[in-house]
Amino acid sequence: MEIPGFQIQKEIGRGGMARVHLAVQDKFGRLVALKVVASDYANDVAFRKRFIRESRINAQLSHPNIVQVYDVGLHDSLLYLVLEYIASGDLNQRLARGMHVRDLVAVIRDIGRALDHAHEKGFVHRDIKPENILFRPDGSAVLTDFGIARVVERDQSLTRVGTVVGTPQYMSPEQAAGRELDGRSDLYSLGVVFYRMLTGDVPYKADSAVAIGIKHLQEPIPKLPSYLNVFQEVIDRALAKKPEHRYQTCAELTVALDQIKSSAQLPNATLKTIAVTTQEIRAVGGGLLTTTRDPLRAERQSRRRRRRRFARQSLAALVLIGVVGVVGYLFNNQPLWLTTTLARFDLAENPLVQTAWSDAQSLHQDPNQSLSAIVASYRRVVALDPEHAQALQTINGLAEQWNASVEASLLANDLAQAQTKLDESMTVFPEDPALVDLARRLTNRTHAGNLLLSTQALLRSHGLSDVPSATAAIQAYHEVLRLAPAHPVAQEELSALAEHYAGLAREAAVRGDVQGAISFLERATAANDEMPVLASVREEIRQATTVQAAIAQLVQQASEFRSQGLLVDPPGENAAELYHRVLATAPDNVLAQQGLDEVTSQLLNKATQMLNDGDLDGVQTLVDRASAAGIDAAALLAIKIELDNKIAAIATIDRNLTEARSLLKQGFITEPESGNAVSLLRDIGRLDPGNTMAAGLLAQAASRLADVAQEAHTVGLTDDAKHYLELALTVTPDEPAWRELRESWD
Repeated sequence: MEIPGFQIQKEIGRGGMARVHLAVQDKFGRLVALKVVASDYANDVAFRKRFIRESRINAQLSHPNIVQVYDVGLHDSLLYLVLEYIASGDLNQRLARGMHVRDLVAVIRDIGRALDHAHEKGFVHRDIKPENILFRPDGSAVLTDFGIARVVERDQSLTRVGTVVGTPQYMSPEQAAGRELDGRSDLYSLGVVFYRMLTGDVPYKADSAVAIGIKHLQEPIPKLPSYLNVFQEVIDRALAKKPEHRYQTCAELTVALDQIKSSAQLPNATLKTIAVTTQEIRAVGGGLLTTTRDPLRAERQSRRRRRRRFARQSLAALVLIGVVGVVGYLFNNQPLWLTTTLARFDLAENPLVQTAWSDAQSLHQDPNQSLSAIVASYRRVVALDPEHAQALQTINGLAEQWNASVEASLLANDLAQAQTKLDESMTVFPEDPALVDLARRLTNRTHAGNLLLSTQALLRSHGLSDVPSATAAIQAYHEVLRLAPAHPVAQEELSALAEHYAGLAREAAVRGDVQGAISFLERATAANDEMPVLASVREEIRQATTVQAAIAQLVQQASEFRSQGLLVDPPGENAAELYHRVLATAPDNVLAQQGLDEVTSQLLNKATQMLNDGDLDGVQTLVDRASAAGIDAAALLAIKIELDNKIAAIATIDRNLTEARSLLKQGFITEPESGNAVSLLRDIGRLDPGNTMAAGLLAQAASRLADVAQEAHTVGLTDDAKHYLELALTVTPDEPAWRELRESWD
């Protein structure tokens, strides 16, 4: 699978309707989670609308504890969503490793803040569960997957009352019953998550989703273990059957938890959802694995030992001399079978492990050996002794050391050496997550180097004073800095361009050419807006005797262009670019700011009218020109999404027309129920009510049904004739001749 603009690394998750991939977004050089919808759903117009709506919901929810949505797109038949990549696992994984009670409370606080923010915006999540709670590297919890959320009291066409969506074990009673939901339903689900965090299990379990739902509706709230009694009141209120009896906001829940924490009643315990191992018990205290023997049994054993002691001592005296001789011989000669046996009981080191370790150490000290050979030798040691701490530590150290050498080569700009080391490291340590970032950085640095060389050649050919070439160079150098932050050559080149155009701006201001000075200053600002010299140049331009007149002239000209409809075209002579030119010199110019807002509003109205007129190519051209003229991308997002919807609807209409014609030829007019010509043509009517081709085909379908009805009546098949005539009238109910014919037959 390929999606332009993304380097897909691997699949990191999947569900019933979509798969999630780890990818590098080329435009920003960042790791993202790419959620790709299955083609069966992506080709469905109704589902596509729901998916676009999901994207809009996520884009509106900007909060530190909610996974950020970056973009949504459609490529061929692939419908995808670009999400922030959270790499530190989900709540289930954290619980499996063990979490202190205070950390559990912190998670509930984080997710509570996220839910309060969403509820204030009018959204209900509907699927709060551990799998949807992820963690950032700093340990803070974030909420993901608003894919089945819906706007409260809005957009009722997509989610009907009575529809049950979510995970049964975490549903609220009203959700299980299919009733209307509000934010208190999410609070109930968060209470279930908290119960599972405390106890390791959900409060209600059964063999089917229906049975679980009934328990949510009817069964009493279960009790916590005695050492967690301090949380029982919180659980009771969070899991109240009636929404009005619960906490009304997550802020109320947080206050209750804070009171427990501040009262010093918080249990000092670490909870896990999997069994505690013997090693973990020993780490806490070896005494936990011992028990006190029965004293009577111990006394009986003591008496038996005293009776047998004399006999053993006598026998030992006779055997001792022979045993000492044999043992002395064996330890002096060290036969392999003895050494292996002693190693099995941890009384001696395994000779095979000793040999493998010695070989690995020798290879490690040989500078001519490859990384793969060295690591393979240490892995042979681990294969013989999985607990060999030195070998495990050395392997981990080699991974870090090799990654550091790739890093050093990148810093030295030795890209060939970095690529060689990275290739070997990826072969030996394919699961190392650090290699993904190193590979991305190497790719970006290579691309940046090529872009830098071509840009320098362009400037050498055309000179710094050639405005088009300089403009292209400034954009290219900024792209180099995005791919390779703090690239010294790109920074120097941008500073040189800024100084050059600042000098040209100063010269133009002295000549009284204020418009020229403004244009040159705009280039200098685009190159490096932090150059100290720009402040003095800007001040000189402001002090020029004609500057205000020039700005007023630019604003007036921009206003005229706007009234003439020249919003973003032609390039260089349009309202948007003139307003930007004014703001480059006078960033606080209110007229230019308001004028730019009006241009944006006019563009949106124009694009909407073109969409309504069906001029999709014109809309695409208009959006491209608006972006080039500097119109804010966020303002154009809604138009882009609507354009994508229109294009998808046209494709669906064309596909339905083709299939409907084929079904008419085959005689599948109203049957079968899920695949007939009439149902496809009616779907077209819902997408495009005025579609004449669909109307014509419906008329043909009705006429054929009427013809069949008359033929059946002629040969005496009266019931069949009436059936087909009723079908014809269902398709075209306003045909008087057919109504008269039905009455005559009746």
